[in-house]
Amino acid sequence: MDLQTVSAFKRANTILNRTAMQLTGPGLQLKVLYWGFMPEHYDNTPHRHSFFEACYVMEGQGIYMEEGREYELLTGTAFLSRPGKWHQICSEHGMALCYTAFEVIEEGSTSSYVQAFRHLAEEGVPVLQDTMVRPTAHLWSTIISMFTEPSSFPALAVHHTALTLLISLLPLHGGDTDTLSVTTEGKEDGNPLFRQAKLFIDDNISENLSLQLVAHHLHISSRHLTRLFAQELNQTFVHYIQERRVQLAAEMLLREELAIKDIASRCGFESVHYFTRVFTRKLGVAPARFRRVQFTEGRSGSQHFPTSPPKSTST
Repeated sequence: MDLQTVSAFKRANTILNRTAMQLTGPGLQLKVLYWGFMPEHYDNTPHRHSFFEACYVMEGQGIYMEEGREYELLTGTAFLSRPGKWHQICSEHGMALCYTAFEVIEEGSTSSYVQAFRHLAEEGVPVLQDTMVRPTAHLWSTIISMFTEPSSFPALAVHHTALTLLISLLPLHGGDTDTLSVTTEGKEDGNPLFRQAKLFIDDNISENLSLQLVAHHLHISSRHLTRLFAQELNQTFVHYIQERRVQLAAEMLLREELAIKDIASRCGFESVHYFTRVFTRKLGVAPARFRRVQFTEGRSGSQHFPTSPPKSTST
């Protein structure tokens, strides 16, 4: 990769992670958790998310593993980590990798888009080879080209290109795009109890959240709440809480200048030592190093990690 493209990767990281974190279009709102443009991405540990992570290989090769299945990664490969799926990226020599993590803001989106992204989460094709001529690949290249020169590109153009990129994942990976051209008025727009549970968790993430506490707030049984998390996310309540805390901590590490112990406290971890252990297990890198080199050396540097998920998935 030439030096101009490497510089464009760095500028794209800096600017998109400051300005393109909430994308809004007609009938759709998306929350972006992070953008990444890595000239050399190596390995990360087996992990899973409660959100989507879309990746595109600009150069290089490697392996993507999801739920025990192995896929080859080559230049032009697009792959999508869906919510709740165990996955891992490995590359011996490093890949030039573009990626973004996001989730749908259901309260601000039409039922058609909500249904389409839910279908993508359940039925989407995880890995697609030879996508260089597909719109999604062109959109990744367009975004990078916006940052090849030091001068600023119009913010509105960046916003709309980023939004179009994420929407393009629906037809690319097999989302139910038919629902976007039909009227779905009158259909249930998600489970309201589950939405309330997530809102309560986000508003009280710094507190000692338990299954019983959240269930009591919603006036339902703990068993009912457990079923909701299994049905909606294919995750346990405890795993979702921990992942949400790590996700929030990662955002704060990138955008806040708070001490790591303060971030741990604000995200609901009982101690900075426990926070460091959980964060490192989830993302493959300690919080301090994540803050320093997240967007320059790759999420896990050049280290190589085991290729199978932990024996226990409990948290």
